Amino acid sequence: MEKDTYESGRRHIEYKTSLLMGLIVIVISSLSVAWALVLSKSGVADLLGSPFVPEESPQGVLINSLIILFLVLLGTGLLLALIRFRKIHTIPAVMAFAVAFSFWGIAEIYFYSLATLAPLARYSDYLQQYADLLSISVAVLAAVLIIKPVSAKLLNILLIIYGTMAGSLLAVTLPGWTPFAVAVILAVYDVYSVFYGPLKRILENTVGEGQSRESKLKSPLRGAVIVVDNIALGMGDVLMYSMLSSSYYLFPFNSAARWVLTTIAIALGLYFTLKMLTRKKYMPALPIPVFLSLAVYVICLLIGF
Repeated sequence: MEKDTYESGRRHIEYKTSLLMGLIVIVISSLSVAWALVLSKSGVADLLGSPFVPEESPQGVLINSLIILFLVLLGTGLLLALIRFRKIHTIPAVMAFAVAFSFWGIAEIYFYSLATLAPLARYSDYLQQYADLLSISVAVLAAVLIIKPVSAKLLNILLIIYGTMAGSLLAVTLPGWTPFAVAVILAVYDVYSVFYGPLKRILENTVGEGQSRESKLKSPLRGAVIVVDNIALGMGDVLMYSMLSSSYYLFPFNSAARWVLTTIAIALGLYFTLKMLTRKKYMPALPIPVFLSLAVYVICLLIGF
């Protein structure tokens, strides 16, 4: 997460921005649970192949966490390589391809899942018949908006849908406690990466001084962030919030009360992170929301929620 330098002299996070970010957390969390329920009730997730170790042993949790960390490092390394070889202008095209390709596949999974649910049974033939067309259309639209950002709001909406779909898919396919271990590992890495590591270098090379909100919407990182007022929230953060929200609801048993409390904790954690942006240009958006919501989750489990 990073703050726009256009108002850096004020060093102030507006009340409106905090409310908008809180609302976005609620939207992300709500969509995530909806997607997770679609996958779990349809049974489609059980039929999918997975690169992850299915065992819920400590070794399985560690291996799965390292696989996801490796994928994060691979994506970060690609961005660094483009910056190093002065190919920053190609980043939107790379992001557009990556988002479109994965969005296409993920959307197809959800369309086929929706076709199996009883309330939509009468539309099942249509959903299955047009799943490819609908998935490709959504993916292409997202890619076009990344390359040519003519509508920031529509791009934000598509990226939130994409991020929540991906996060919920991870929550459903990763076994047992693995989503929580992944969140902890990536939260710790986020601190290092933003303050000392590769993400710090990426931000320094792609975010210019005195950049307005409009300029940020057209920055090389579009597609990798959603922009709300003067705040850019990384898609990795959206995906982790989504994965955690789904896991908080589903594991070890479905609980709406636990989900509500942990969602509030994520929103509060993000609010505290925003307040810290008054003193820093960049802040990792994972650590406080992740650890605060995990603390609330553990308390909920102890009291039987």
